[in-house]
Amino acid sequence: MAIMKKLAFTVLALVLLAMVAEGVLRLQFLIQQPGRFYAVFLALALTLGLFVALTDSRVIKWLRRHVVRSAAVSVALPLLLLIPYFIEATGTGSLSGKGIARLLAYILVPPLLLLPDRLHTATRIGWRDILAMLALALPVGTGWLGGIWAGFGGIPFFRPLYSVCVGAYAFIVVRNLHDVGYRLTWRKQDLSQGVANFIGFAIIGIPLGYALHFIRFHAGPAPVESFIVQFVGIYIMIAIPEEFFFRGILQNFLEKSLPGNRRGFYALLIASAIFGAAHLQHAPVPNWRYATLATIAGIFYGNTYRDRRRLSASALTHTLVDFTRHFWF
Repeated sequence: MAIMKKLAFTVLALVLLAMVAEGVLRLQFLIQQPGRFYAVFLALALTLGLFVALTDSRVIKWLRRHVVRSAAVSVALPLLLLIPYFIEATGTGSLSGKGIARLLAYILVPPLLLLPDRLHTATRIGWRDILAMLALALPVGTGWLGGIWAGFGGIPFFRPLYSVCVGAYAFIVVRNLHDVGYRLTWRKQDLSQGVANFIGFAIIGIPLGYALHFIRFHAGPAPVESFIVQFVGIYIMIAIPEEFFFRGILQNFLEKSLPGNRRGFYALLIASAIFGAAHLQHAPVPNWRYATLATIAGIFYGNTYRDRRRLSASALTHTLVDFTRHFWF
């Protein structure tokens, strides 16, 4: 009961925060469609509530108990993610059968694939785990989830949040995968390790980026609020989702599955290579320069995760790299 109260208060706080933000936007930009923005921010607040709640071990234990007891409940629980979509789609007039079908498939396929293993702790990767990872990552990478949400002019706020919520439920709750390290807040050592690995990558990555003609210095003036918004946006919308998949699930699973005393090192290298390969699809395709730098960056992200076992730490390194490139390179 205490867990549910905490979750309810979290969601309520985010709803109130969203309503305040919506009010500020209306005053600042004289928005003529208040109903549309109320719907978008309410849906976003609910999604963020679930996004944050899944970092709480007590919430995970509560969900885990229900998943173990009933396969039907295991399938029904992720359907709660449809509620924010219906609010947003109804308020923006973008409700569609095709959007519902695609989102429903994305929400249900990963946990359904892992359902046969829900009674056991994940000790090594299996074929269902691989399929579930593909079902989680490919729809995002291929743009299959694009166009489902119309809020904020189609800016992808919901897509990364949903990918983490679905992934956390499928792998942490249903698959009972330990050591994912899904956390959003930083501890002192997260900050030190995150910054240290960022510096380590910068020493290698910046000269290499220039040598490959991939980056060039382009610093320009920017207001302080732009730095803050961009940093938080990159951390929540890019770094956490990518670190969740490539480090929390993939690297973590490889560490549990590979033989030998150096399995952690090899898991880091393999996960980093796959992370780099995922960037080949960026224009011009195949973008081997981007893939090369992303592979090296992935090694430093993975090293932070390996040392701290917290995604907040590796996501900090990731955010600092992307933030630096956005504003100065």
